[in-house]
Amino acid sequence: MELDDLSDRQRELLHDYVSMVQSSPHNLVSARARGELWTRHVPECLALARLLVDRRGPLLDLGSGGGLPGVILAVAHPGREVHLIDATAKKTRFLEEVNEALGLEMTVHTGRAEEVSRGTLRGRFATVTARAVAPLNRLVPLAAPFLAPTGLLVAVKGERWRSELEKAAPQLRAQRLVVLGSPASLPLTFRGDQPLRLVMIGRRGTPLLLPALPRNLWAT
Repeated sequence: MELDDLSDRQRELLHDYVSMVQSSPHNLVSARARGELWTRHVPECLALARLLVDRRGPLLDLGSGGGLPGVILAVAHPGREVHLIDATAKKTRFLEEVNEALGLEMTVHTGRAEEVSRGTLRGRFATVTARAVAPLNRLVPLAAPFLAPTGLLVAVKGERWRSELEKAAPQLRAQRLVVLGSPASLPLTFRGDQPLRLVMIGRRGTPLLLPALPRNLWAT
């Protein structure tokens, strides 16, 4: 999914969102990321949105920060139930402002994942996304309680994804989860300066429901 795949209204919403990030007085993203919103971060999140187009059910963006990828996913998938969680109140206040300004009808939660997951969100989500949140050995225990029985954790990772997976092996066993897809096996093209590396985790037998995409392996 790219900008050209979106409606005029969706593109307008993305421009409004990026403007809000760039003009916010809060440290929502790094100075470098502010300069790369259109060249890297928005295209990467749209590529993720394209991958998740066939996954139905509620979606949770864990550790949303300034809204990447949660806000982008909500814009790209109108009508999908999208929840955003972050522990920092100033960031969730910003996300609420975005939600109201753009009319996205997202649900924003303030709190630590390990605390929020003890409530009504436990076991609810078909998809949990996490981008630049934590290493997998810490992320897996945070995300697992939110997953529905056939839910999928989709973690956007860097070049150290292999070593992160090795370190997360005990946590995966404890949560009875397995790796269903990795950067070496998933078919998706990301037209950016950096390769998009996703690690997809769920219970054995959970369908990935990937859209039909040209075979083009990510760099590992």
